[in-house]
Amino acid sequence: MSTSTSAMAYPRILFQGSTRSRTLQPNRLFPGGGAGNHLTGLQRHHSAIATFHTSSPGRENVRTTTSADTTTTTTTKQENLEFLKTFEEVESSHEPRRRDDSGSDTDGQNGRIEYTVWRRRQTSDGDSEIATVRINNPTRANSLGSVLLNGLTDILSKLATRRDLRLVEITGCPPPPRWSTESTSDGSSGGSGGGGGGVPKFCAGADLREMYSLATPLEARRFITSVRDACQALRDMPVPTLAKVDGATLGAGLELAASCDFRVATRRSAFAMPEVKVGIPSVVQARLLANIVGWQRTRELVYLGRTVDGSTAARWGLVDRLTETPEGLDDACLEMARTVVENGPRAMRSQKRLIRLWEEQPLQAGVDAGVTEFADMWTEDGGEEVKKYMGRVLIRKNKGSEKR
Repeated sequence: MSTSTSAMAYPRILFQGSTRSRTLQPNRLFPGGGAGNHLTGLQRHHSAIATFHTSSPGRENVRTTTSADTTTTTTTKQENLEFLKTFEEVESSHEPRRRDDSGSDTDGQNGRIEYTVWRRRQTSDGDSEIATVRINNPTRANSLGSVLLNGLTDILSKLATRRDLRLVEITGCPPPPRWSTESTSDGSSGGSGGGGGGVPKFCAGADLREMYSLATPLEARRFITSVRDACQALRDMPVPTLAKVDGATLGAGLELAASCDFRVATRRSAFAMPEVKVGIPSVVQARLLANIVGWQRTRELVYLGRTVDGSTAARWGLVDRLTETPEGLDDACLEMARTVVENGPRAMRSQKRLIRLWEEQPLQAGVDAGVTEFADMWTEDGGEEVKKYMGRVLIRKNKGSEKR
């Protein structure tokens, strides 16, 4: 195993990185039978699958519920485990916690943004990479101050340049089990940055203490711009993005989730835009909510500060897939990742560009842009990717015809 360290400076914080290669073996996910605190990224997020299934030999699959028709789908343990085994960790990095000379956290910025890149090496389809990004600020409900927001923007922008990237997943850090399980029921803790409690939080929004300290319009503009830029970095990602949600998703946290292509959540999750309760409007990427759930439900969220549970969010279309347990959440996210990785990489990037254009341009412009995107699939490699993936489908069809 080789380790190298690099550093990149950006405002007010040091970015530290390491590059290493480690094959993801299911029997190594929980050394000694327990989840190690050192696990990060895809390994930390999805390692529960191996323990969950291997400790329950009679259970062959985990059920997940789709928001569209409430039918159930199944993901076999073998498919997920085999998928995990094909990946190895190639890079991980995080922001260090900022502390003063006494060892105390400074400026309330006692969290960090972590990311891990996992690579699957293939002989015929090239390399495929999945990146996981984690908001690690559990003592403050994974709330985001300007330092963490700027760090998140930088990390996402860096990931966007990776040629083999296929999917980006963003999630929040769960609270340590030793903490109290007390939490508010109305979502008013969103953005407070106050104690995380034992109840999971995807992201409790922007840091209220930092916002409370804003003194001028210029300071306010700078702060909200950092929120906008982090969400926009997700929107600008050239590959599909997935918000993996377990727990409260409030304010700027919901804006981050809305900026993703997909949202998968546990039933115990809660969603709210409580800004009006603290004297500010919901702004920037809150605008995306109307595209997702419609204008009237957006009014409920931003005028009333209403908190909706996971089931309601799924019924509204805010959540694409709802699961009963964190283990089911792992499975549902893996199922999406597997599907994305199995598709043509250039086709997926082309489709992502078109989706963005369809959202933002007049109808006819979106129709016409499709002509260019389709023709471009034969530009770079003479249609090699098209022939490869289309050929596989034709082979399967021919085999099916022969059997009949």
